[in-house]
Formats: sequence, C-alpha cells, structure tokens
Amino acid sequence: MRPGMFATATFHGQRSETRAAVPATAILHLHDRDWVYVPVNRNQFRRVGVVGGEMLPGNLQEVVSGLAPGGQVIANALEFQNTVEQQ
Repeated sequence: MRPGMFATATFHGQRSETRAAVPATAILHLHDRDWVYVPVNRNQFRRVGVVGGEMLPGNLQEVVSGLAPGGQVIANALEFQNTVEQQ
C-alpha cells in the first residue's frame, strides 16, 4: 500500500449479528435523529427512534438498533408524515 491508496476490508467477529434492513425512504432524519413509523394496530402508527447504519444495495439501509429484524415499517416516512400533518 502507498499513501493515497484505498482498500476494502471485511472483518469477521466472534459472533454473527442479524440486523434489520429497511428501505432508505423508511428512515426519517429529524432533529439529528433517525425515526421510523411502525404500525400499532389497524389505523394507528407510532414513531420509533432508531440508529441507522450502512447503506445497502437495492436502496436499503441497515438499522443498527431500535427495530427488530422482521418488523414492519412505513416504506416512505417523509410522505407519511406530510400526509398526517395535512389532515
């Protein structure tokens, strides 16, 4: 390696971790925090704070904490919030 050269490295830890991945549009960046909207029941939703991680292929974003894998979220948080505010 010489100065100015870059490398891609993969690190393998002692244990594997499973994290949630959501559409990048599902994460709302508001007041220096990340949020997603999750369904509570048929017509009610709750805004939940999450910690966003790496961007993934297919316009997905990893969720490091705040959402369990397999959880449901609103696919477009900004559009959902704007719709709610207009009502």
